[in-house]
Amino acid sequence: MLRTVLGFLLLVAAPQVDTFKKEMAPLQSAVDTIITSTGSQVLQRSRATYLEGYGIVVSLEIAFEAPQNPFSSPKTPAQVKAVVAQHRKDVEEKMTAFVKQRVATMDSLAPGDSLAIAMHVLNTNPADVPNLPVQILMTARKQSPDHVDIRVF
Repeated sequence: MLRTVLGFLLLVAAPQVDTFKKEMAPLQSAVDTIITSTGSQVLQRSRATYLEGYGIVVSLEIAFEAPQNPFSSPKTPAQVKAVVAQHRKDVEEKMTAFVKQRVATMDSLAPGDSLAIAMHVLNTNPADVPNLPVQILMTARKQSPDHVDIRVF
């Protein structure tokens, strides 16, 4: 009896996992492209995983601004803050639009599943931008794709 139930569950979950495998690489590539299009840097490429009962989680590490070094043109702390603030705003706006669009169209998400993007933020200029968050988490459910929950840690 237990084997029958487990076999049935595996057959039901298998199509979603197979579909996710096809959607995974384009999803990861699109997330990285969005980050770099804002002028931010992808330090650790995005990696997506399918969690049964939850949905898809994409994790990556980013930096809003490159660290200052002796070979780059010097920027004042105010300039660094302005650039970081603009890059952060651009990333949040573009990623929110992306999550809204993708959560509604991904075939590997069941009606109750979610899409979460976890961006780990490296503060490359802590003296100039001391209050930068270390993580930005965006989550949307397939049932309500227009509502993206943004949590900052």
